[in-house]
Amino acid sequence: MAKKKKILILIDWFTPGYKAGGPIQSCVNICKALHTHYDIFVLTTDTDHGETAPYPGILSNQWIADAELGVSIFYAVKKTLGREQIKTAILAINADIVYLNLLFAPFFAVYPLWLKLTGVITSKVVMCPRGTLYESALCVKRYKKMPLLWLYKRMGIHKKITFHATNEREQEAIAKYFPGSQIVIADNLPDTTQSFFESCKKDTGSLKCIFIARIVPIKNLLYVLQVLKNITDTISLTIAGPAENEAYWNECKKLIDQLPQHISVQYAGAKNKKEINALLQQHHLLLLPTKGENFGHAIFEALLAGRPVLISDQTPWLQLEQTNAGWDYPLSQPELFIKKIAQLAAADQQEFDQYAKGAWQYAHDFINNPALTEPYKMLFE
Repeated sequence: MAKKKKILILIDWFTPGYKAGGPIQSCVNICKALHTHYDIFVLTTDTDHGETAPYPGILSNQWIADAELGVSIFYAVKKTLGREQIKTAILAINADIVYLNLLFAPFFAVYPLWLKLTGVITSKVVMCPRGTLYESALCVKRYKKMPLLWLYKRMGIHKKITFHATNEREQEAIAKYFPGSQIVIADNLPDTTQSFFESCKKDTGSLKCIFIARIVPIKNLLYVLQVLKNITDTISLTIAGPAENEAYWNECKKLIDQLPQHISVQYAGAKNKKEINALLQQHHLLLLPTKGENFGHAIFEALLAGRPVLISDQTPWLQLEQTNAGWDYPLSQPELFIKKIAQLAAADQQEFDQYAKGAWQYAHDFINNPALTEPYKMLFE
């Protein structure tokens, strides 16, 4: 039997963390799908995004086996993390492939890329930007990111690594900033755990919506609230996600206070995956008009749960209406969001179940596609 290749994944946050959103779930799903084909190691920190206290019950600064994922994980103490520890851990594993995430992460992307450029890392290096090269993402702290992009290109780092694009849109973004790069497209691997279809009660004239995302401008909660301001039906909105941008959240809260009485809003705070799944079962619609998603794990989790989604056209989930799974509209046309929410509020149980079953079936067909992992074998060859 041929010896398995070793893959070392570097990412700032990993399970049991959840506050960084999609990148954590993307890497978890890689581990779940590929651990039987590769020996996988994960180098991360012992603290969740935006937190100062380490995960409870986690052994730090040592390799531990995760039986559920079938991988080994090193939770570095975040408070004392330094370049030398990163370098030592990378060299100790001596992996065939070093897999990096998030192009601008100082310890887990920028420094390892420097080690590759200077010949310290001789392994194959794969970089997955995870949407960080989209214009919507580059607009945030652009003054920091653009000089680093220029430096990457000037030093020719893109000639020494392979880029992992999770869709054609990301491939175009990579090629724009790093022309001539080696790019392999491999769709984000989804969570393949799906329960049996279960509906929820739907009364005509009302609608239970949920927004699941970090509260930052790119996720567009303010847009949701502005749309709801124009709805005359009874609507409840649950907001689930960490309030990372205080100024933006304060702006949202001001608008919440101005909403009419028939629009109720509840802030549930940050929730882990299990809690999110429970919340989805209690709602009719995921409402997420994001300005840009590389994958959109919250969107797919809603579909897995059998809940239709009303989203922007800035995600990979397009033409959803053809399968009754949801609707994807341009943000320049808020009237389409308003009209659809009103239509769904007026829907009876039978019409809602049609959409709910369409969403469940869409996700079911997606996760049962046997070709999903094939591009990863090409990526890691």
